[in-house]
Amino acid sequence: MTGRRLPRPRRAAMPVAASAAILAVWGVIAHDSGAGWVQAVGALVAGALIVGMLTPALAVSRARCRVVASPLDASAGASVGIQVSSSAPVELTPLDPPGPAVVTGRVGRALLEIRPAHRGVLQHVTVTVASAAPFGILWWTRSVTLALPRPLAVAPRVGSEESSSRAARGPAEASLPAPGRGAEPRGVRPYEQGDRRTLVHWRATAHTGSLMVRETERPSPDAAVVDGRLPDDPDEAERQAERVMATVRALLLSGARVELETLEPDGEVVAPVVSLLAAGRRLALSLPLATSVPLPSSVPAAPSSVPAAPAGGAS
Repeated sequence: MTGRRLPRPRRAAMPVAASAAILAVWGVIAHDSGAGWVQAVGALVAGALIVGMLTPALAVSRARCRVVASPLDASAGASVGIQVSSSAPVELTPLDPPGPAVVTGRVGRALLEIRPAHRGVLQHVTVTVASAAPFGILWWTRSVTLALPRPLAVAPRVGSEESSSRAARGPAEASLPAPGRGAEPRGVRPYEQGDRRTLVHWRATAHTGSLMVRETERPSPDAAVVDGRLPDDPDEAERQAERVMATVRALLLSGARVELETLEPDGEVVAPVVSLLAAGRRLALSLPLATSVPLPSSVPAAPSSVPAAPAGGAS
């Protein structure tokens, strides 16, 4: 758990003003009456107000929260629950991704609902920890970041029927040409002129001392290859991912074999998807097209021109 160490009050103007007014009125009464018991009661009231306003800050700063369980998959715009434990009864409000507030209570556990707005892979969530214990006079809060026990793949929304109408008429209309596209990795081999730079296998290159690339299978000729590579603009990438999900769903419902092409951290991948869940996981990992793996200076460059033949022909 990481975050802001020092807590701060939440909407403190009204509680502080009310407490100050109570103490002022009680001070006037104690001064006019001159009775010792009135002054003693006033001191107790002042102590209770001070404790009620400052104790929650200590409780919030000492509370330790963590995520004890989380799912593997989620969808953008849909709620997903994660189990959170706390060392003290506090109120937890998800900030990123957002969600409704929950109270851990005496058991120290609660189901925190979050609603991711975009596709991607979540490694942590940011929440607000709040408490007004013991008297509920003043709330104190602080923001913390809770690490998830395992990455949460957030699939994009499924686009509308209009965005998949072309795909529903047949695989050929929604697919990309199958020949020449790499598919599932089969092994590694030395670099050859014309290989895509995204296929460079850096670990094998470092191990052998020469440039190595991934050897891939070609997609089946009867499979529909859907282009899941995304543009650089985040909003357009989100819309494109939704259209891809709609296309994949229409193709799967039609009984077609679907292979999805994505640009992932390991390079370009063209691999079969047998369910919408599998497609969502792939698109959650998909990188924008601008992401590329630079080749080292030792890679031979393509010739800029073809040398002309000798004037007299070959001897």
